[in-house]
Amino acid sequence: MQLKNIILVAVLYFFSSNVFSANQSKSSLKLGVAYDLDIGVSAQYKGYSFFVNGDAFAFDVRAQNFYNDNKSLHFYVDLGGFIENYDGNDTTRDDSAGVRAPIGMTFGIARDFQAYIQAVPNYDFSNEAGFDVDGAIGIRYRF
Repeated sequence: MQLKNIILVAVLYFFSSNVFSANQSKSSLKLGVAYDLDIGVSAQYKGYSFFVNGDAFAFDVRAQNFYNDNKSLHFYVDLGGFIENYDGNDTTRDDSAGVRAPIGMTFGIARDFQAYIQAVPNYDFSNEAGFDVDGAIGIRYRF
C-alpha cells in the first residue's frame, strides 16, 4: 500500500509542474475514467498515460502515432508497465507486475472530450499467467 501512495504523489507532482499555465487556454492534460485494470482514473499528459485505482497502477509512454487523412481518428502504440495488488479470496491469484504495449484508437466525441479503446498485450512477471491480452476503454476531458 505504501508503494501506491508514493506513486500517486509522484503522478500528482508530475501533473502539477507547469500543467496549468496562464499563457495557454487549454493544457495538454486530459483526465477521465476508464476500465483498464478494473475501473479507475485515467490521465494523459503529452506522450504519457497513467491509470490508477485502489489496486492497480499503469504507466505508458507513446511510442508511435498514426492518423487518418483528415485526422478524425488517431491510432497509437504505447509501451509501459503495470503493478496490480490483489487482496481477494481467490488463492490462484496473486499480486502482479509486468510490461504492456497498449495498441489503441482515440476519437473525439464532443468538444474537449475524447474516447479511447485499446487492446493491451502484456507480460506478467509475477505469476504463472505470463503473456496475456487485455482490453481497456475510457473517456477523457482535456483541460
